Amino acid sequence: MSFALGQRWISQTESELGLGTVVEITDRTLSLLFAATGEQRTYTLAAAPLIRVTFGAGDKISSHEGWHMLVEEIEEQDGQLTYQGHRLDNGLKVALKETFLDHHYVLDQPDQRLLNGQYDDPKWFDLRLGCLNQQFQHQTSALLGMTGARVDLIPHQLHIASEVAHRYAPRVLLADEVGLGKTIEAALIIHQQLLTGRASRVLIVVPDSLVHQWLVEMLRRVNLAFSIFDSSRCQAMQEEDSNPFEAEQLVLCSLDFLTDNPQYHKLAASAPWDLLVVDEAHHLEWSEQAPSAAYQCIEELATVTRGVLLLTATPDQLGHASHFARLRLLDPDRFYDYPAFLKEEQSYSKLADAISPLIEGQDLSTTQITAIAEFAPELTDSLKSLNQAGDQEKQRLLSELIDRHGTGRLLFRNSRAGIKGFPKRRLHSYPLPLPDCYASLFENSELDLQYYLTPERHPSVQENWAQHDPRVNWFIELLQQHKHDKVLVICASAGTAMQLSDALRTKAGIHAGVFHEGLTLVERDKMAAFFAQSEQGTQTLLCSEIGSEGRNFQFAHHLVLFDLPLLPDLLEQRIGRLDRIGQQQDVQLHLPYFTDSAQQRLMHWYHQSLNAFEQTCAVGSTVFEQTEKELIAALHPHTDISQFEQVLAQSQQLSQQLKQDLEAGRDKLLELNSSGRGSVEPLLQAIRDSDDSARLEHFMGQLLDAIGVIQEDKDESRYILRPGDTMVNQLPGLEEDGLTITYERAAALAMEDVQFFSSDHPMVRHAMDVVLTDTLGKSSLALMQDKSVANGAYFIECLFVLSNNASRDLQLHRYLPPTPIRVCLDAKGALLDATFSQLKPLNSKIGGQLLKALEKQIQDTLRQAHKFAGKLARECRHTCLNKMQTQLGQELDRLLELKKINPSIRDEEIQHLARQIHQLGELINDSRLQLEAIRLVVNSH
Repeated sequence: MSFALGQRWISQTESELGLGTVVEITDRTLSLLFAATGEQRTYTLAAAPLIRVTFGAGDKISSHEGWHMLVEEIEEQDGQLTYQGHRLDNGLKVALKETFLDHHYVLDQPDQRLLNGQYDDPKWFDLRLGCLNQQFQHQTSALLGMTGARVDLIPHQLHIASEVAHRYAPRVLLADEVGLGKTIEAALIIHQQLLTGRASRVLIVVPDSLVHQWLVEMLRRVNLAFSIFDSSRCQAMQEEDSNPFEAEQLVLCSLDFLTDNPQYHKLAASAPWDLLVVDEAHHLEWSEQAPSAAYQCIEELATVTRGVLLLTATPDQLGHASHFARLRLLDPDRFYDYPAFLKEEQSYSKLADAISPLIEGQDLSTTQITAIAEFAPELTDSLKSLNQAGDQEKQRLLSELIDRHGTGRLLFRNSRAGIKGFPKRRLHSYPLPLPDCYASLFENSELDLQYYLTPERHPSVQENWAQHDPRVNWFIELLQQHKHDKVLVICASAGTAMQLSDALRTKAGIHAGVFHEGLTLVERDKMAAFFAQSEQGTQTLLCSEIGSEGRNFQFAHHLVLFDLPLLPDLLEQRIGRLDRIGQQQDVQLHLPYFTDSAQQRLMHWYHQSLNAFEQTCAVGSTVFEQTEKELIAALHPHTDISQFEQVLAQSQQLSQQLKQDLEAGRDKLLELNSSGRGSVEPLLQAIRDSDDSARLEHFMGQLLDAIGVIQEDKDESRYILRPGDTMVNQLPGLEEDGLTITYERAAALAMEDVQFFSSDHPMVRHAMDVVLTDTLGKSSLALMQDKSVANGAYFIECLFVLSNNASRDLQLHRYLPPTPIRVCLDAKGALLDATFSQLKPLNSKIGGQLLKALEKQIQDTLRQAHKFAGKLARECRHTCLNKMQTQLGQELDRLLELKKINPSIRDEEIQHLARQIHQLGELINDSRLQLEAIRLVVNSH
């Protein structure tokens, strides 16, 4: 090696030092200054472990000042190189001495690294190829965004999520009944829209009481960390003189926050959003003359946001004008006139009645066929022989009618009547004597109703009520009777839950978990996990009212209603923590109450008027709103019982009438479209197959081990991950105290504190990025010991990547993500279909000698490899282009045809699809091929 002052060299043993500069040369030694780290090294001239860094024409290099240039010519004077070329930022012709190259330079071109002796263990080449293959399969998968959610595989939820999430800027109303999973559907849609690039900025607006629930659900279900925005946060952020809503991509706030703070509502509306999600949309009151402030707030946001999801469990039959108002938010051009909407809806109601026998697998009458023909005249001929047609032909007809449905593309609604899998509810009521401390309290006729319903909260008895309340001893006996079962308790306040916990401990030595709003999010998660554990966990969890929001405990089937809420929706939320799809047993409701009290009257109102304990009551809130004044007066124990019985009868009659209206108004064709029956089965099977495959678990085991993550088996389905001392790089999400993961959906659903690892999980992507964003595996040198191959034979593996850059909303990655192309050549440059295993690394001395001896042959073989890869790349472009044009072309043709018969098809959606096809065609044709990694394999035995 020949050295000169000012030359740039890299240390083979300490490449992390960056680019070194020769600053001193003596007879026996030389010294290098590594400016990037401020360190200096002295080496013996005869054995310096250094590699000279040189560039050729066409290379891009960086100066220490930060600008970049394209090398065109190289001059050498006194052993030092000067690069001539043009700057990339301003085009000026410049000369750059090697002394002034960027000190942080790292060799990243695979061929340069290999020929300069910068090579890695052969396993890194395999990992780089494995990461690229995994990334390619994930991004081109039809299941992208669908497999990684911590949810049960419920057909109607997955159908709705898949149907809506695949659209450009979806604008839909999710109106499933309570307990059918609208929040999960929205989470799946948001998740897939983000992963596929259809959306990048999401705003969720919910009632104030549901902010925490949504935060938890987004994080737990789909690993999305939303930022809660409120007045204090916005004030702190606005001091930076910028729109605080533009500082985060995923924002969650309450509707009250926006309506009470017009300045922040204005800022939110001026920020660019891809998707707006609004929960409890039935609270948006509207009339043509006087829309509410809340409605106007959401209307302004919906006007400036491309995609909108509205969620409501309130059926349109209980407020058709309100239903029209929600549809108007989604498509104001389509729904502009309420009377016209009512007239149109009548025709769809007739169609739903006519089609009902077909949905049930029965023959159609002549009258029903005529009604369908009036709705779709072009189907008249096929309808004549429909009763004799096969199931496939009948299904095709149903699909065509669904496409023509006026709101079928905008509205998704499933009812419990149409969905199987729910348990039964069993009410067990327990009359108890009223203790003296409460009896004396109730003598006050002016007492607020809340204290008649929850007397333990009154200041006069609040400190020692548990010593006298018979519900405490009753509850202890109940726990002892069901000592092998999990028992969830929900009461009105955190104070009651904590005092009840103390009483259980002191009276019976029972240690119960307590869950309330005073705990942090992490503490709540831990307590929920403690309750979920089958062996070491607690038998019972005592929750304040917040326990009826957001958490699902369907592994338990005993629910104690320690008191009753006044609002029917709250009661349904409480029971809904256990009564959900996935519950394996009947839900046992245990209700203690004081005889001849407001508690008893409220229980009778719920049970006799609404049947709200043993069935879901979709009409409960409406009945309460229409009888609220009379009901509250009648619940007062000083009110004559006859007055209460009158309210009871009135409520019962109203409830029955509303339920009849609700059933009569069911649009079974719309429900068929919403359920996905007959079409969602292939998707379900594909997700199950993905869940059953061990490929990801095997791949991640190798990857995590390679990057230095310690993996310990916790049991048959769980692993504990911890950062190891040899970690290659920091792995986002992996803390010092470790992380428990599982690849099994059932385990993830059963244990809240376990991360569900899938291809969609962010840590899986981060782990691959550790390899793909580093130089690891870009160049490798390996020893093979195969006696069937000639001694001294060598092979060159080249890994190329075909790719292009595009804005995420074009979804280039669906058809052409970074695509790995592997080419393997022998010493003669012939193409081989060979793979290698059990390769061993070579030491640096032998490796250096080998590379020096084979330098010319390697360069010649690389040129040949580029030719082979170029041919494969052309074939890949052709395949990707055909796939894109076929898939998107068919969707465009379908929308153009539907547009003729269904005005809900938006011009914006069609225009985007046409533009996407054109731009993707250009991007695929212009995709570039580059060398990603190279491995030299030498056989010696």
